Order: sequence, then structure tokens, then C-alpha cells
Amino acid sequence: METFVQQFPPFREAPAHGHDDHGHPEHHEPGFWSKYIFSTDHKTIGIQYGFVALCFMLFGFVLMMLMRWQIAHPGIPVPLFGPLLEKVLGQVAAKGAISPDLYNSFGAMHGTIMVFLGVVPLAFAAFGNYVVPLMIGAPDMTVPRINMASFHAFFLGGVVMLVSFFIPGGAAQAGWTSYSPLATTIPTNGQAFWLVGMVLLITSSLLGAVNFIATIIQLRAPGMTWMRLPFFVWAQFVTAFILLLAFPPLEAAGVLQLMDNVAHTSFFLPTGLAVGGQLADRSGGGSPLLWQHLFWFLGHPEVYVLILPAMGIVAEVIANNTRKPLWGYKSLVYSALFVGFLSFIVWAHHMYLTGMGQKIATFFQTTTMIISIPSVIILTCMFLSLWGGSIRINTPMLFALGFLPMFGIGGLTGLPLGLAAADLYLHDTYYVIAHCHYVVAPGTMFALFAGV
Repeated sequence: METFVQQFPPFREAPAHGHDDHGHPEHHEPGFWSKYIFSTDHKTIGIQYGFVALCFMLFGFVLMMLMRWQIAHPGIPVPLFGPLLEKVLGQVAAKGAISPDLYNSFGAMHGTIMVFLGVVPLAFAAFGNYVVPLMIGAPDMTVPRINMASFHAFFLGGVVMLVSFFIPGGAAQAGWTSYSPLATTIPTNGQAFWLVGMVLLITSSLLGAVNFIATIIQLRAPGMTWMRLPFFVWAQFVTAFILLLAFPPLEAAGVLQLMDNVAHTSFFLPTGLAVGGQLADRSGGGSPLLWQHLFWFLGHPEVYVLILPAMGIVAEVIANNTRKPLWGYKSLVYSALFVGFLSFIVWAHHMYLTGMGQKIATFFQTTTMIISIPSVIILTCMFLSLWGGSIRINTPMLFALGFLPMFGIGGLTGLPLGLAAADLYLHDTYYVIAHCHYVVAPGTMFALFAGV
């Protein structure tokens, strides 16, 4: 008890002052800029992340609807918004129709915006900043100013991405994966803007991840032992470690590809590369496969960055609305930790078509099958948590219940893609897009709507 009192000194009432007593300093309310723009309060930063991320998600949704119009009605002007597109974007949207180059830009930016500017900031940064300190009894994040810097880097990265739509040549056109040599040979500066934006977004994620790890380790209230942490906090903790370890290789790769674009180096450009029937005027000697390895070393852990916070949100919503503790809490925790570890040794299942050897392919097939097991355990624990509960059916609970089968379908459709024999035929088809979107759209987004 003595140590508790030392840590938390007893409340002392402030001495009473009359209206005429001017001995105490006046209390100044923070102004608009310090309260809402340069705030270091974790709840304000969480709301900032949430509002901006939801705006980017809406913009990404609009891009998707425009692409869908082009697929359904090729070459036909977009109704209502066609003249506005031509006015804002110029020749690539001539007569209000979506040109092939503009379609490629929309595809690349839709994927980038939804993943890096929408879902991850909302699932990890917004909910994490607002809720984690409250759940563990912390007064704030460990380093509030780094928390503020993290949001500002994220916001600047988003602005750079958006500005690229309005430069000559338009935004990036090499897909959200930005594969070399395509990303370096397209005649637009949009790819350079994309890379600068990605470097800022990665820096933001790294600052946030360090802060979350330090906060959860150092600032837990007395008595808040590891196995008393809410599952949402565990999910954020594992996600922070994934970000901290998986993002630096992509940041380094982004800087190298930026040098390929603006300084005419050839880190990812092979010898003898022909562009438009002419040999490229580069020295060559680089490796396009190196970019794929560095990208997917983040790319697959990124899937669990998307899904683990969502699982944490759904777990809390289910526990609250069934009015009983989660079933199999320790199984949930150990499964989340196992997923975090295994996510780093499955990345090359995106690369079966690159001509890898049979032994390497077998290794990645095996790890891909194994990583499905803890995901199934987490899903099973959530289904069993419903059993025997006094269930409240409200809007968050409906979204949480919708998440469970949607994520299940997303996982099941991923199993054939983990096997090289099936993936050889399914790779780069709409089946892969469907698998990805089952996990992220009705999966993660249902969970986010439940949390909001």
C-alpha cells in the first residue's frame, strides 16, 4: 500500500481563493491550433487519425466506383462527374471518359489509399491511440510529441499522394505494388510522388509502432499484468511489432526505387532492358526480383496489420454484447503472437511465378498452411464466445457478427493461393482480388464500422 501511495499521492484540495485574490496564476485555455492541430493528447490524435483516414477511405471508394463504371461501360463518359473529371484532370479524362492511363492511375491509387491511408491508420493508429491508454490505465502515450509527429507525417504523406493526381502525366500507374522495371519506365513523375508519400507514411507507422510498444510495456497501471490485458491491446501490441520489423525494408526499397526514377541508377533495372523496342540507356545490373522480395516482406505482414486490430475490435464488441468474458482468452493471445511471428516467413507465396525452386516453394507452401491454424483458432474462439451469452443485437454487434463469416470466406479462398500448383493458374486473376477484398473489405471494414 505504501508504494501505491508513493506512486499516486493523495488528492489535496486546492486552497480556496476569493474573487479578489490574484495570487494564483490564471488558467489559459489552449487555442484552436494547439488544441486540434498540434495536440499531444492521445484522444485528440486518435480522432485526427480517424477523421482523416475515413476521408481517405471515402476517396478510395470513389476511385473504385469510377473504375467499375469504366469496366461496365468502356469509353463512355462518367455520368454527372465526367465534366468535372475533365476539368480537374485534363486530357486523361477527355470528354469525361476514363482513359487507359487514368484507369491505371485509379487502380494504383485505390489500392495505396485504401491500405496505407485508410484501413491501417484507422485500425491501428486511430483506435489504438484513443483506446489503448484508457484500457491499460496509462495517462497518455509514452512520447506524446512523437505521437503528434507520427500523425503529421501521415497527413503529409497523404497530401503528397493526392497532389500527384494534378501534376503533368498524372499519378502513379504501376499498381499499388509498384513493381520495377515498370515503375521506373512509365513516363510520369507520379511514381516519384508515390514513393515520397510512401516514405512519409512508413516513417509515420514506425514512430507510432515504437510509441505503442513502449506504452504497453512501460505504462500499464499497477496490477495490469500481461494476462489481464484486453485482447484488443494484445492485438495492437503484436501489430506494432509487425510494423516495426516489416516496414524498414520497404522504406529502404522505396528510397532505392526513387533513386532509379530521379537519379537514373539501376538498383532494380536488369541489364539489357528494352523499353518501346529500344535498349534502355541505363547501366543495368539491378534485380527486379529484389524489389518484389522487399515489397512482399512488408506486403504479407501488412495483411495481419490490417486484420489483427480488426480482430481485437470484434473481440471487445462480442465480449461486451454477449455480457460474458471471451472464450479461450489465452488461446487468443498465443494465436495472435504466433501469427505475428509466422507472418514474416510466408511472403514468397506471392512470388511462385518468379521461377523459384521446388524446395523453396514447398517451404512457403508449408508456412502458409500453418499460419491459417492460429487464424482459425481466433475465429473459433469468437464463435464460441457467443455460446451461452445474453446477446444484445445492436449495430456494432451486427457488424461484428458479419465480420466472422466474411473473414472465414477470405481465409478459405486464400488456401488454394498458398499452393503453388493452384496459384500458377489463379495468380493475377480476379480470384486473387476477391480473396484480398473478402479479408479487407467486408472483413476488416466491418470490424472498423463496429468499432466506430
